[in-house]
Amino acid sequence: MNKLLLLILLCFGLNASVVAAELRVGDDLPAITLKNQHDNLITVAADVQTLLFVVEKPAGEVLSGYLKKHPDDFLISKKAYFMADISGMPSMVIQMFALPTMRKRPWSALLGYSASELAFMPHQKDHVTVVKLKAGKVDEILFINNEAALAANF
Repeated sequence: MNKLLLLILLCFGLNASVVAAELRVGDDLPAITLKNQHDNLITVAADVQTLLFVVEKPAGEVLSGYLKKHPDDFLISKKAYFMADISGMPSMVIQMFALPTMRKRPWSALLGYSASELAFMPHQKDHVTVVKLKAGKVDEILFINNEAALAANF
């Protein structure tokens, strides 16, 4: 952690452990439990092989477009999870548009309603983050912005 951030945390009486560090290759996957689009709590299984993460709409469209071309149980068969940080959306947009659209999808989407819930996930603007795991450890992190590259790397 850089010294300036640590100093700021100390000045405000905060514990440095509350700041989530982004996952890096070699890191253990933290325990993840989030609500999905149907308001069910889902815990990421210990044998997970891939996490697919989106924040912005363009990345969500790439991932959804890719998943629509596969069977309904595709993510389950690949031991993969779709995760989306929707904290930047106004709550009215979430309730009136995003959730009703997501509820029509056959796959489960784990949702971060506050940025802190998924702060550990690496991210590049308008890219799908693909985190590949082996035995609970991060093996590879990719940033993909089109369906062809997603197909080649998932």
